[in-house]
Amino acid sequence: ERNPPSSLGIFFFLGGILCFLPGWQDIRGVQERLLEKPSFQSGKQLLLPVHSNLPMMNQQAIFQTPPAGMRKIILATNIAETSITVDDIVHVVDLGSHKEQRYDLRTKVSCLDTVWISQSNVIQRRGRAGRCQPGHSYHLFPRQRLETMNTYPVPEILRTPLENLVLQCKIHSPDLSAADFLSQALDSPDSKAVLQAVWGLQEIGVLDMREHLTTLGQHIAHISTDPRLAKAIVYAAVFRCMLPILTIVACLTRDPFHNILQNRAAVTQTKMALSAQSQSDHLVFVRAVDGWRRVLQEKNPLLRQNYLEENMLYGPSLRFIQGLIQQFSENAYDAFLVSEPSHCTHPFSRCNQFSKVDELVKGVLLAGLYPNIIQVKRGKVTKQGKFKPNSLMYRTRSGPVLLHRSTVNRNEEEFSSRWLTFFTAVKSNGNVFVRDSSTVHPLALLLLPHGDVKELDTGSSIMVSLDDSDLVKLEFPKHSWNLLRDFRLSLQNMVKTCLRFELSEIPADWQVQHEELLSLLVDLLSFTAPAE
Repeated sequence: ERNPPSSLGIFFFLGGILCFLPGWQDIRGVQERLLEKPSFQSGKQLLLPVHSNLPMMNQQAIFQTPPAGMRKIILATNIAETSITVDDIVHVVDLGSHKEQRYDLRTKVSCLDTVWISQSNVIQRRGRAGRCQPGHSYHLFPRQRLETMNTYPVPEILRTPLENLVLQCKIHSPDLSAADFLSQALDSPDSKAVLQAVWGLQEIGVLDMREHLTTLGQHIAHISTDPRLAKAIVYAAVFRCMLPILTIVACLTRDPFHNILQNRAAVTQTKMALSAQSQSDHLVFVRAVDGWRRVLQEKNPLLRQNYLEENMLYGPSLRFIQGLIQQFSENAYDAFLVSEPSHCTHPFSRCNQFSKVDELVKGVLLAGLYPNIIQVKRGKVTKQGKFKPNSLMYRTRSGPVLLHRSTVNRNEEEFSSRWLTFFTAVKSNGNVFVRDSSTVHPLALLLLPHGDVKELDTGSSIMVSLDDSDLVKLEFPKHSWNLLRDFRLSLQNMVKTCLRFELSEIPADWQVQHEELLSLLVDLLSFTAPAE
């Protein structure tokens, strides 16, 4: 069945239309433009957006046959390329582009860019038309563009950070350099990317200068997550706040919130309420998942559903997070960090002694994520050259950043500390956006991260800064700094000792000393104001 020919002599066969667009903004823009047209006011067209951030139940209509006389028009990203099949699609409209994540070696952040697809993507999209009947595809780019497209998509190894891959190389081939090992790949990554990954692992203490796994690296090798998050888990075992750190790491892998496009404002309000005064996305995760655990113990389905709805949480994601926490608990056991996996999730176990100390939890997370820190400064110059004295400026080691709307700190005007830590940063439209953040106590910055500090004697006081960054500078009376420096050294020695032994096998007299050090650290972080 077909419509009469158009003025161009083209017959438009009846049936569904699938239009491939790069991202949500494009989908929404096309949808709005179409709905403005008089021809779309008749109700004979059914416009259906498809995107990974839309509720699944709202997208089921794409599989249903529309009423007689109505044409189904699907506006989709490349999720419709392979993940789903709609039987009654007759026409495919292909713009020839999609969003692709790539890693910027200079800024060390991932960029979500709109790029041309490959020739194999074009073939795949063409195949979506006429799955069950004759179909047509319309590719809205010149043939010359098609001929210059890559034959296949860019392999993930060429466009993502390589730290995890390099770590796996060192586990399986410890005596072979990462560059030599990866040069054997069918699509070997750029040597600069490999060297940067090696340097990054050396910076956080996972590899030594000969590319061998350090004692810390040998523990991290057992933990199946990003090396920085794995380091935070190792430190959580030493500083006895395991469960909140495992929860944070799991939630950084899978967002527990029902964060779909239509309810982002409601999710933000919920996260702000959970954050309270903590100024921490990461503690929001802990509080949300802790509440879920308590509700599960009630064995009341109605109470469970109410908790999910009131806190904008997504049940399947929470169940996945629980599975991740269990997996990380097994990893911690394999790494000799705990004597039983179940100890990680038991609130009264030794490895959770200080799990309720928020500043310590954030400090341990910082120890893993360092050097991912943000300096907050008041006063900034706009692109137009105007100085705004009350505006806040955020800067990392790689340059200025902006706080993404997804972080609870986006609209904060007063911070309890001048420094934040973060895990995820993404480059978009020329700006780098930080998606998760937590304020960290200045003393945690000086006492917990791996690395050295620089001291400058000003006569009456000591100016202290981190050796590899100009973002952190603090001034102390000489006597105070002498005490803090000794305490810092004691904490570093404690960590080294704990990494050399199974934690349960540490000699009793050392355990007593560690108990005293941890108690003192907790007191310092809990009862010393960050501004002091």
